[in-house]
Amino acid sequence: MCIANGKFGERFGEIAGRYKADAVTPVNVNVNFEWGHSIELEAVKEALENSSSSDPKIVTMVHNETSTGILNPAKEVGKLARKHDAVFVLDCITSIAGDNVPVDELGADIAIVGSQKCLGAPPGLSALSVSEHAREMIRENERRPYYMDLIAYKKSLEKKQTPYTPALPLFFALHEALAVIREEGMENRIERHRGMAKTVRDAVTGLGLRLFPKLNEVSDYSNTVTAIEIPVANGITDEQLRGGMRKRGVIVAGGQGKLKGEIFRIATMGNITEREVRRTLDALEVVLEENNLTLSD
Repeated sequence: MCIANGKFGERFGEIAGRYKADAVTPVNVNVNFEWGHSIELEAVKEALENSSSSDPKIVTMVHNETSTGILNPAKEVGKLARKHDAVFVLDCITSIAGDNVPVDELGADIAIVGSQKCLGAPPGLSALSVSEHAREMIRENERRPYYMDLIAYKKSLEKKQTPYTPALPLFFALHEALAVIREEGMENRIERHRGMAKTVRDAVTGLGLRLFPKLNEVSDYSNTVTAIEIPVANGITDEQLRGGMRKRGVIVAGGQGKLKGEIFRIATMGNITEREVRRTLDALEVVLEENNLTLSD
């Protein structure tokens, strides 16, 4: 069962579909989690209880959905998955080192992180944590892929090796990135992400812009990406807004998929500093003024 309320959550479903799995999202069980809307736990519970055949063996969710700037309720969904003896796979690619992610407390049987996001290393490496519960399921799978066989990786790990030739430059780069994190301190790093995200939210709402996520009692704003509605109704387009910022040397992301042209996104992940955040916000304010938008009034 793939729980989705954004592009990357839906990607889990697409991946499952490639393997001929039945990718079930709450959309198929009478609850529509639109992009940017919060996950409703009752809908997840009903989906698990009303599965057409047996309980789902795997439940997937994106922890930090950067396509919409929302932090999803990992701990609560993890409890529901465990109640049905499902392996809970949690995409933590953009939350680890940018938010507090105690994977065991969250009930994540498999947690995934990428080197290029909050860790601040070059792209190209992924790291996983795998619980014994998940390992049992992997062992029982006789059709494990050859190159991505986690059992083979586990055996090599016990000898401090990799089963195949590793990308050594990327490992060295990750080692340096982790040294930077160690020097800063993980708690300090997370607090820096949290503080910068709040600075962005306060500034854009102060300019009269609207944050895109619709929160409930179990969701929160992302520490690493803030999604903001483009005030198209007020006469400014995506190209005018982001293009104007680009001319001032500031690049911000646009909306993805169905949100293209409707939102823009400001990242506060990795080694970004308050200085860069302030420059971004200053550029945004100038562009709004140039387009005669005084929304805060």
